[in-house]
Amino acid sequence: MEHNTQLPVIVIVDDAPEMLVLLKHLMRHLAPTYDIITVIDAQSALRHLAQRTVPLVITDYMMPGMDGLQLTAAVKAASPTTHVILATGYSSAELEQRAREQQVDTFLPKADLFDRLEGVVRNVLQLASAQE
Repeated sequence: MEHNTQLPVIVIVDDAPEMLVLLKHLMRHLAPTYDIITVIDAQSALRHLAQRTVPLVITDYMMPGMDGLQLTAAVKAASPTTHVILATGYSSAELEQRAREQQVDTFLPKADLFDRLEGVVRNVLQLASAQE
């Protein structure tokens, strides 16, 4: 699929293809002026981050190779203003604390993901526009 290189990007990272489809559909609705890119691994997400303006990364926690916390650290090192939403089915107080330490902007248990994601994304995109 062709991507519009003139638009800012939202990158969605998840190793579950069905979750990528759902999130991409939702993001197209919430952010029609953004290019929505889905990838199945952290390395692909970092390649996009190196090439484009990426105000928002939505990532799963449990992925092969590099997990969502490691990805967050790499994203923040490369682009400190990029917002990261970490979604996980493995929610715990310890993981939430580790996410805060890695500068995750929003921690969302997957059980709450679709209930809370719209409000979180709208807030992040407003902040991103204000930073431009």
